[in-house]
Amino acid sequence: MKQLGTATLAAGLIALSACQPVPRHTVTSIDWAMQESGVQSSLRGLAVVDSDIAWIGAPDGVVLRTVDGGTNWTRSRIEAAAGLDLRSAHGFDAHHALFFTAGSPARLFETRDGGTSFTLLYEDGSDAAFFDGLGFWDAMRGIAFSDPVDGIFHILLTDDGGRSWTTAANLPAPLDGEAGFAASDTGLALGEAGRVWIGTGGAARARILSSPDFGASWGVVNAPLASGQAGAGIFSIAAAGNTLVAVGGDYTRADARAGVAAYSLDGGHIWFEPETPPAGYRSAVASIPGLGGHFLAVGPNGSDLSRDGGRVWEGISEAGYNAVAFAPGTLTGWAVGTDGKIARLTIRRGLE
Repeated sequence: MKQLGTATLAAGLIALSACQPVPRHTVTSIDWAMQESGVQSSLRGLAVVDSDIAWIGAPDGVVLRTVDGGTNWTRSRIEAAAGLDLRSAHGFDAHHALFFTAGSPARLFETRDGGTSFTLLYEDGSDAAFFDGLGFWDAMRGIAFSDPVDGIFHILLTDDGGRSWTTAANLPAPLDGEAGFAASDTGLALGEAGRVWIGTGGAARARILSSPDFGASWGVVNAPLASGQAGAGIFSIAAAGNTLVAVGGDYTRADARAGVAAYSLDGGHIWFEPETPPAGYRSAVASIPGLGGHFLAVGPNGSDLSRDGGRVWEGISEAGYNAVAFAPGTLTGWAVGTDGKIARLTIRRGLE
């Protein structure tokens, strides 16, 4: 029998190992721990800073904050936002946060003392302005988007932490009836190096606006989600590198599964329908940190998990929520919903 040399044997072992699947981590369980919010309103404006700190904007100018992982939620109120719904929020730290009202008047408020006091930073002069989302790439550079005003998409940009805003230019023309949705403050997703994606609906086609350069230039593509009705389209987008997931549907047909999700593998240029969609209309989706290709979507009739970048979805709960977000770099987060519902999420992972 011919003897194999050491080098030949080593090469064979390397080739064999290369053929073996590489184990990867996946979700093994999700714990939904209910927390006491102290309010009975519908919650949507969720901003998670870290595993201890989160802010929530609520109707009638109410602001909720936790600094201990949700064991205690403190309540404050923006008097100048009485009667207004704070559906967009961004938290910088335990003391500093911004809140945008949905509807008219469109106002942006800031607190720098943990919610003890609030300052009006911006008020839009148009009665047609209706802000659907707010996000920041860093402490200074941010973006807010509204439904179209006077037939033009209304997108604001800041480079000083929200103290001043300029109107984005070079935007595509909106379709008849096209607008955003303020269902979860996640109708826009921010990526590295100034990338941003914004989902729309209410028109003949669901579309995604995108910019690669902090809003200096813009493009638009169609996405295969529900369209043709005022309540149909893209309600939420999440990004993990070049993998993007969009969810939505028609909120008036919460159990319909057609056109409720899509995914992209190339940074949002081409979008595909999932092989197995979520179990109905979904108002929010979030990328799960540290688990490549894992996304969690929530809606009024339950939540779904994708382990493969949005191709296949599996139902994991029938509890309804409006919004979901994870603390950066962790497997903990929160989901919020109607009647003041707040759940603390803890994901456990293991090897496939």
